[in-house]
Amino acid sequence: MNAYVVAALIAIVIYTVFNLIVGLGLGFDKETVSSARGYFIGGGTRNFILFFTTVATWFSTGIYQGVVGSVYKNGIGWIGISTWQLLVVSLMGILGPRFYTLSKIRNYITPADLVGDYYKSKPFKIIMGLGMLAFCIPSMMAQIRGVSWAINGITDEFIPFQIGVLYAAVIVGIYVYLGGFNSQAWVDTAQGLAFIVILWGSLFIVAWKNGGWNESWSRLMETAPEVLYYKDITEYWNWRMYLSFFVLQGCGGFFAPYVWQRSYAAKSSGAVKKLAGYMGAFFCFGVCFPVVFCGLNFHVLMPEMANPENGLVAFMAQFAPAWGIFVTIGILAAGMSTISSILVTCSSIVAVDLGGIIAPSADSVKVRNWGRKAVIVMLIIGVALSLISLNTIEILINLTLAGFTQILIPVLGIFVFRWITPKGACAGYIAGLIITYLGTVHWNNPFGFMGGMWGLAANIVICVIISMFTEPIKEEERKQFLSPLSKPDKG
Repeated sequence: MNAYVVAALIAIVIYTVFNLIVGLGLGFDKETVSSARGYFIGGGTRNFILFFTTVATWFSTGIYQGVVGSVYKNGIGWIGISTWQLLVVSLMGILGPRFYTLSKIRNYITPADLVGDYYKSKPFKIIMGLGMLAFCIPSMMAQIRGVSWAINGITDEFIPFQIGVLYAAVIVGIYVYLGGFNSQAWVDTAQGLAFIVILWGSLFIVAWKNGGWNESWSRLMETAPEVLYYKDITEYWNWRMYLSFFVLQGCGGFFAPYVWQRSYAAKSSGAVKKLAGYMGAFFCFGVCFPVVFCGLNFHVLMPEMANPENGLVAFMAQFAPAWGIFVTIGILAAGMSTISSILVTCSSIVAVDLGGIIAPSADSVKVRNWGRKAVIVMLIIGVALSLISLNTIEILINLTLAGFTQILIPVLGIFVFRWITPKGACAGYIAGLIITYLGTVHWNNPFGFMGGMWGLAANIVICVIISMFTEPIKEEERKQFLSPLSKPDKG
């Protein structure tokens, strides 16, 4: 074992201990976790903590790996593709405060809680809960695998991939099982801060190794000027595919239950609006800028990079090995924060959406206990899927945000289109999921549009047709449901 591996192991141990101290010390609140609502969404999360738990949940290992690689391969045009993030924050600013207010008044914990209550349909609540659960689990598995490969790589395979999988599951499981959302949110904050500091540190190192700020751009113009202007490198990124990506990534990014529930967790509706504004600015300047800079400027010193998706690690391994350890810690922070968020969400879906149907009279403590048991079950499932290769799981990962997007139509039925009926919303949602799967997996994005767009189209058509022949929610019931929104909390 060489000195570099020893240093990496020490860094991982320090990182692990720090996470447990934050999660079980600063983040643990016995009173908050004594109830189901407190365990799953906290007790009114402080704005600073809410911001960074959302940041850490939103930006996963892909920022350090896939996105940097995409910028390296495809040039600055990635900025145009990434505008879907602006749709996420727009939806957060418009719908997030409404979700918060309704959750506070009616004690909603999950997205299906709210939607199922409006449409007065237990079957729809179960279907929506199962649909979201089906897409959450493979996403969690993907993050577990990403963390495991990072540990395996930085320790020069001293820690096997399988042990890395167990490490990610056990460490996250400890503070999520005991402290729920509150512990997870505090650890997320620490990981989010580490995530951004390491990302910006990488920017300065890349600039330094390339001769300084001005010299980096000059040398880039000489080495690879083509990456500095937008170009359609392949026929894949045509306007149809861009539109699909914008809609599916943007809508799916907000309607993902682990993002949706951040609206419930805020201290006020005003805090959710501020969160949306901060997130937009943070993405543009805090995340997008260093990612684009690094991805572009790798062309100066590594013009023939073999694996661009792992470009940040490869660059640091060659030019700044010590900082490469920190980059790996950044990947761990990005991945484990997303794992913990999905884990809390999955446990809430199992305990509230499914358990609440089976035993509707269960008290809050019993539901909380179901959630803790669900944490263990979800981790076992995540570990099992991480240790085997299943093509169906890979397909579900690709379909995740497209699947979450299908809840858009039922949500619009709550706040905009009063004529959408419970049966129409449910039938459209199911049709959307089915066509999304078929369009992506079997039909290979017909006519250049992603399968999820065809799913959304089917969702709309079926919803409209069924709603024409079934009874909508009575107007007085609709007004009663939306009445809390007439005087929202502005705090």
